[in-house]
Amino acid sequence: MYDCVIVGGSLPGLALGAMLARRGKRILLLERKSVVGGRVAPWHREGYSSLPGIPRVRYGSKGAFYRICRHLGWDPPLLSLNRAWVVGAAGGTRRITLGKPGPLRGEFLSFLDRFYAWRLLRSLQADRLDELDEMSLEEWFVRDKVRPSLQKLFHLIACEATHCSALDRISAGETLRVFQKAYRLGTYLAYPRWGWLPVLERFLEEIRKSGEVRLRSRAENVCVEQGKAVGVRVGGGLVRSRCVVCAIPCQQLFRILDPAATTAEYVRLCSQAKPSMGLTVDFALSRRVSRTKGLWFFLEPPTYGVFLSNLCHRHAPVGRQLASFVCPCSAEEARQPEVLQALEAKIEENLRRACPAVAHAVEWKRAQVVRMLDSVAVRADQTRQDRPGYRVPQVENLFLVGDSTCAPGVSWEIEFEAALACLEKIADLEG
Repeated sequence: MYDCVIVGGSLPGLALGAMLARRGKRILLLERKSVVGGRVAPWHREGYSSLPGIPRVRYGSKGAFYRICRHLGWDPPLLSLNRAWVVGAAGGTRRITLGKPGPLRGEFLSFLDRFYAWRLLRSLQADRLDELDEMSLEEWFVRDKVRPSLQKLFHLIACEATHCSALDRISAGETLRVFQKAYRLGTYLAYPRWGWLPVLERFLEEIRKSGEVRLRSRAENVCVEQGKAVGVRVGGGLVRSRCVVCAIPCQQLFRILDPAATTAEYVRLCSQAKPSMGLTVDFALSRRVSRTKGLWFFLEPPTYGVFLSNLCHRHAPVGRQLASFVCPCSAEEARQPEVLQALEAKIEENLRRACPAVAHAVEWKRAQVVRMLDSVAVRADQTRQDRPGYRVPQVENLFLVGDSTCAPGVSWEIEFEAALACLEKIADLEG
């Protein structure tokens, strides 16, 4: 019998499995695909390697990802992404910093704007932020008469952090919480210096020390007996375990769990959750056109991106570059080819404005709609209270982990916070 069966080889599932294995637990991880990693599993073309959604480490060495690494006795080198460049709608590039002192330095804001931002960040209290969670950024701009330049900056940060570009849907509380935390910690984003592959390998190594990883293994259903999860059916047989963790999007939970086993409210939270979507565009470049190691923001349409091969050499052949950009979009926009084509053209136009040499260096480009940048979008109408919890109600020893849970934070932080929270809940269960 296993101590824990984890369904899904996503990043939070691997992280949780590695931490449990480090505590001496026997783990079985099931992944239906031939590779693990979920959104950090790369796709390859002609020597280039890209990652949908540009996975990044939020808050660098002070965030949840790094706390997980410390659980494993590991200190992975990170490359700071605190510097950023903003390309305006009419052209022109301005630099900003995203860590401490954050928006108080750079060319994007005037002196008065920087003073206003400094005073705002210092005055925000946790209870006031909680009150703003269900207020849209648009409503907050009007209510507090936020200066126009700061409105643009908050909008850009919100697009990157929550994968939502609609001002009437972005949560003001979550946006300000991200801003304040980056200011307080002195760091905003980072990227593993050697890429995500060594991270996956380290997690797998920990799990395999005392457990097992099965690829191309589809979980058929979670077996529940007398209100308790006792294992998972795979290939017609039952694999028994003391607890089961589902490291999958909450919308897919009831493909392997009978809805009658839990509460109607939990089923509703999972089934009605709306993911975030985005148009991702990769540009394969025949030569190096930029040496920047930070984020690029485009004001129109709201887009963020990075020269991925500048962060890690694995992403492009020697002497070449890969640039990746993400433009958050709505479900309605994702269904309209003409809208997507217009967004793609605008992104390329902005990139050429930022780096004119791109015009003669593009070998190929790849545009695709990613329909689940985040399993559940962090928005004013989907706050933490609107997302499912880690424990599945009425089913003992059954847990849900990932970015669709009620863990605190925003994109690329929620899933690691969820893994840490589940670790403690499983430890409490054993106690």
